[in-house]
Amino acid sequence: MSTYHQLRVLIVCGTALVLAACGTDEPADAPPAAAAEAPAGDGAYDSASTATTATAGMSESPSIAEQIDGLWMYTGLTTSDGTDLPLTGVFLFKDGVFLQQAVFDSEPFDSAGAMAHAGPVTPEPETGSVHLVAEQTIGIAPGEEPALSFRASTEHDVTVSREGDALTLVFSMGTGTVQELRYVGPGEGQLYALENGALAFVDGHFILVAGDANGATTGYGTFEEADDALALNVIRWAETDAAGTRNLKDTVMSASFEGGVLELGDGRRFPTL
Repeated sequence: MSTYHQLRVLIVCGTALVLAACGTDEPADAPPAAAAEAPAGDGAYDSASTATTATAGMSESPSIAEQIDGLWMYTGLTTSDGTDLPLTGVFLFKDGVFLQQAVFDSEPFDSAGAMAHAGPVTPEPETGSVHLVAEQTIGIAPGEEPALSFRASTEHDVTVSREGDALTLVFSMGTGTVQELRYVGPGEGQLYALENGALAFVDGHFILVAGDANGATTGYGTFEEADDALALNVIRWAETDAAGTRNLKDTVMSASFEGGVLELGDGRRFPTL
């Protein structure tokens, strides 16, 4: 089965794309980054009431929080049935919140599936796991009808294991998808809530997860800042709306971040809360 149809199977089974519920899931690899300070803006991420609970959980279980906190890049992903699904993507744990974005390494690239998630995370020290609530569960499958699968507030229990700079997450409490990640940095920078998602500028990287049932814009990469102007060096980007779907990689986008609003060069705006 192609990764394209594996992605669709996950959507049809009604689970988050990162979960191994139907015997099918995802993997990855990603590059390092240049250092850059987070653009100045108003308001750190604190929009969801569940994020407050997640932060409280962090203080009660520093050992798990210390294991997961920071910016990570995928190095591998294996489904519950042992299938490797190469992808390129990123995972951030910061301030009781997680962001995830990835695009499958399938060809042609324009038809590659993508996924993105954002929401609060709560450590569960009794079980050596974390509880994720994906307030945005986004799946994009170009060529399918509909191309967008969106769900709100999907919940996942994930076991955690760290050895040095390697982090292993196993979904469904150790019986589902195995996701392997490489440490990039401590997640130093700013995390912002959006009306339908989240935005981060950390460790010289940006991560954007924004969407609802009508459309989604997701991506990550490094960034360079000059005054309020930004150059977004896109590593992977996937978006879909009524006009269609689009995947991008290894390209540069112009943008600005002023007054707490990310504005892309094409005029699209993402106000922070």
